[in-house]
Amino acid sequence: MDTADRDAQRLPIAQWSAAERLRKLGYGLFLEHQPHVTWREFAKYGAIPGTQVLAVTLTLEDGREMVCSLVVGMSPEAFSVESDIGVDDPDAENGYRYLLEIPESLAHSLDEFIPLLDHQLDQLVEAAPRLLRELRAGTPKA
Repeated sequence: MDTADRDAQRLPIAQWSAAERLRKLGYGLFLEHQPHVTWREFAKYGAIPGTQVLAVTLTLEDGREMVCSLVVGMSPEAFSVESDIGVDDPDAENGYRYLLEIPESLAHSLDEFIPLLDHQLDQLVEAAPRLLRELRAGTPKA
């Protein structure tokens, strides 16, 4: 295998690893807060070619959903990643309020991209437990 072949393997492995970390986050929060929350995971290809959304959704007792998502993108110029945590909010303009937004970051090589992906995941994993506790207590801070 040459370098291009190895890089072709590393990208889906990095995405699988990211999905696994999100899965563990969702399941861990479910275990901590059960029976008051349920959870599910999803991975979908985005509306823009070359993007994929990885996410877990935690459904609260009142029916609101807190979504922790990571959007991974690829183009001929760069890799990109952006992340957020949001919740259903009927009082928000679009019915959804962001509790955490991590802006899009670009990397021009796979070697730059993988640590960037891990860094954004670290931020999601760190923030999600606190945000879920605040939502359940009725004191979410945006």
